[in-house]
Amino acid sequence: MKEIEKGWQEFWAGFFRIRHRHAIEGIRDFDRKLASHIIETLELKPDDRVLDLACGGGDQAIELARRGMGVVGVDIAHSLVDYANSNARNEHLQAEFMQGDMRETRFREEFDSCMILCGFGFFDDGGNRQVLDVVRNALKEGGQFYIFGPNPLTRIREHWKGWEMVNDGYLLMESRYDTATGRTTDGFRYFECSGGLIVFKQKPEDKGFSLETRWYTLPEMIDLIETAQLVFRAAYGSIELPPEEYTIASKEMVVVGRKPSPIPI
Repeated sequence: MKEIEKGWQEFWAGFFRIRHRHAIEGIRDFDRKLASHIIETLELKPDDRVLDLACGGGDQAIELARRGMGVVGVDIAHSLVDYANSNARNEHLQAEFMQGDMRETRFREEFDSCMILCGFGFFDDGGNRQVLDVVRNALKEGGQFYIFGPNPLTRIREHWKGWEMVNDGYLLMESRYDTATGRTTDGFRYFECSGGLIVFKQKPEDKGFSLETRWYTLPEMIDLIETAQLVFRAAYGSIELPPEEYTIASKEMVVVGRKPSPIPI
């Protein structure tokens, strides 16, 4: 079997965030439900400006734009940015997507809210703190943020390995969790029915992408938020409405907070 090495920008970004994601049963309904949860918990209004960091193919950002919000998305992968911009243009939406490292994005008090739906924890603690600094700087005073992710207390497994069919081939995914660092390392390879094997190899243009994810517990997340001079407001255990309070048995962990307003003198 011929083994082909491809990087995130070259192949895997489009494979996972477009081909693989859109093959998941019910994913469109999930995106609509997630958008409704974001709107209600952040009390978003039409014409509010929303920043989506690590926006992937822009599916959730575009769903918000369909409901009247002005959205800006940032992602490391050129292919995903091009895909999202094409979809936004086709629907004549108030949505713009740009390529960039989420740690280095420079906005100043331009947004009413910021969301991170699939990309928090990619870096070390210092890098993840940088992401929250970006959130703080991008938000207007009193602006809110929404971070969606799995609940580490119920979703962590020390070692996981599984197969699934994707389009014209088979995807093998594997993850290992390090209890000492709280980090999960992912691996994947794609077996094409034609006989080829595509494996991941980090390329120079993949700077800013990581196969490791730091899974923060809620107390750790709150500490990181407060260190970034942001305010924790609430945690939810799902994207169901009415909002469900987060518990140790929840499937998800949604963290909501805000940028503090100045204290009147």
